[in-house]
Amino acid sequence: MTMHPGAVSTHDGSPRASWSRPAALGLLLAACLTAHAAPADEIPPPARQRAERLTFDPTVDRWIAAPEPIPGTEDGDLDIVRQYTAAEDFKTALKAVQRWVKLYGETAPRYSEALFLEGNAHLGLGDYRAASKAFQKLLDDYPGSPYAERALSAQFRIAEQYLAGKRRKAMWGLLRIKDRDGGIKILDDMVVNYSDTPLAEQAQLAKANYYYERGEFELAEDEYARFARDFPRSRYQPKALLWSAYSALASFPGIEFDDASLIEAEERFRQFMRSYPAHAEQLDVPVFMEQISATRADKTNAIARFYERTRQPNTARFYYRATIERWPNTPAAAEAQGRLVALGAGSAGSDLDTLPDLLTDDSEPFTDEDANSTQPESGDQP
Repeated sequence: MTMHPGAVSTHDGSPRASWSRPAALGLLLAACLTAHAAPADEIPPPARQRAERLTFDPTVDRWIAAPEPIPGTEDGDLDIVRQYTAAEDFKTALKAVQRWVKLYGETAPRYSEALFLEGNAHLGLGDYRAASKAFQKLLDDYPGSPYAERALSAQFRIAEQYLAGKRRKAMWGLLRIKDRDGGIKILDDMVVNYSDTPLAEQAQLAKANYYYERGEFELAEDEYARFARDFPRSRYQPKALLWSAYSALASFPGIEFDDASLIEAEERFRQFMRSYPAHAEQLDVPVFMEQISATRADKTNAIARFYERTRQPNTARFYYRATIERWPNTPAAAEAQGRLVALGAGSAGSDLDTLPDLLTDDSEPFTDEDANSTQPESGDQP
């Protein structure tokens, strides 16, 4: 009987295929892999380069590497998400955590952790709006979660990115737009709803700094003043009080306009001098006070010149005398003295008491319309 190569004879003489041992082992391994193949959408752990998580083992009194996660289980799949996050593979981490939520649902014990990981993945991919949505859901629905504080901190970072001009996705990702108002909204929410956390004062200060850096000094003054009032024990309280004064001073547009911001700056500088006299001297706050006095004197003199120009000498003399009495050591006071002599009124007298108090802080401002008016008041012509 002729036998093919590679065949051997059985005891009854019939041919039998001969298999090499390596080939048989290969078939056995393939069968095992097929029997235990993972589902098509299951995400395996990443290649391990480091111990992403450690756990404390009291039996040996030291930290040890956490055991490898088991794919296909609730805890294992979420631990795999954590590993991809640690490896900064945020795209795979996002896909994995979304699959986890779909499989195990919002009632799973670790759902709040999944929300945090989802927000982190979006943040790592630069999708600030989606990240903020996930973090806010965690804060709203699970305020007692151990991840709530970290979510609030992440919200603060997102707000900072918005204020810095980072763009967020819009129109289903087709556009990226700046959303500074969104950043302010996040910070406002922190101040109002999380006032008992350290991030509340940081949020309030961040708003004030943002407005000041953009030159929106009136808003900056309000925000700094609010910080000084609401966080009196903060280490930043002196700064807030001082910068509220700087902001008020910077918002003054000129002597042709209302000097309410000058008056506000003067009062805030005065508060700072009372509370922190040594720092006030170091920071030249008295110099600022002198500049404010000189500017207010210049404004009062400008009002006097207006009335002198429009042939209302009695009112003009009143303002000149007010300049001398209220701000005697200013260049404007010397100028006012000269104008009184020219108007035949001599030096400052007592008729400040005989005219209505036109210099009260709540009086009507001197405007460009007043400066352009040439109609004298009745009975005030020379």
